[in-house]
Amino acid sequence: MISRRYLRIKTFQALYAYFHSGKENQKKVENELFLSFQKMHDLYLLFLLIGQELTHLSKLKIEESKLKRLPTQDDLTPNTKFIDNRVFKILETNSTLSDFVKEKKISWNIDQELMTKLFNFTRKHDIYLEYMQNEDNSFEDDKKFIVALYKKIIAQYDFLISGISEKSIYWTYDEIDFVLSMVIKSIKKLKENDSNLDAILHNFTDKEDDTEFVKILFNKTIVDDKENSKLIAEKTQNWEVERIATVDILIMKMAISELTSFSQIPIKVTLNEYIDLSKTYSTPKSKIFVNGILDKLIVDLKSNGKIVKTGRGLME
Repeated sequence: MISRRYLRIKTFQALYAYFHSGKENQKKVENELFLSFQKMHDLYLLFLLIGQELTHLSKLKIEESKLKRLPTQDDLTPNTKFIDNRVFKILETNSTLSDFVKEKKISWNIDQELMTKLFNFTRKHDIYLEYMQNEDNSFEDDKKFIVALYKKIIAQYDFLISGISEKSIYWTYDEIDFVLSMVIKSIKKLKENDSNLDAILHNFTDKEDDTEFVKILFNKTIVDDKENSKLIAEKTQNWEVERIATVDILIMKMAISELTSFSQIPIKVTLNEYIDLSKTYSTPKSKIFVNGILDKLIVDLKSNGKIVKTGRGLME
């Protein structure tokens, strides 16, 4: 399952595009939204494949060194800690992950220059050098290194990030940052005996929940647009309409749709998420305005029976 916050942001962006395009072709905007999720999954897989590319290049380098006319002792008995990294091996040998990659035709085959430059950059980095010299040979040490590899080397290698962003209009710098954070979180959860790669592949196996959440939130916000506009207008009578940011109005409409459509999501969670959304996409004072109006709307919607919470949704 993907972060709900990310799903809300992408849905907000799609709804903003829809309402600012004259409300034309709702289905087209929805399809574009789901295509962006597919591209995000592709990028996630692409990042997971980096380990295979780097270990392959490392093996080639080792063999090349052995074939020197006058190889050194280090050339003949190389340090193989990097290519023996357990996390790399788990990712490389997992059949389910391989099937996803083959199905989506994801690879670095046409971007070997990027991988070669990343490999050379990695080999000179202090994190790599310290890892190779560290005598600790535990799975946790391997995992700690891979997390650092993605966080401190891959994420900060501008040549690679720039090259990836040029491969797809969907792979913006913000998108790349988010996907890298997903990869890092997944690897942190990885266990040595996790043969099913649950920590890595949960982003693919729980897609139905994500799809349903986005589809309902997107379409419900559009269908209930007029009704939600009236609800908001009733609570903003003392405000000059032209001074209320259109972004704030859209955020509140989405919040109303979520509050009334998802019985399992606690009210406080929804409220906090949309206040945070206003902090990112609207004016500095928007969070206070959005919070105040939504508080009033929640009271009315609860008394009218339009907000009904069950199970986890009852949590305060």
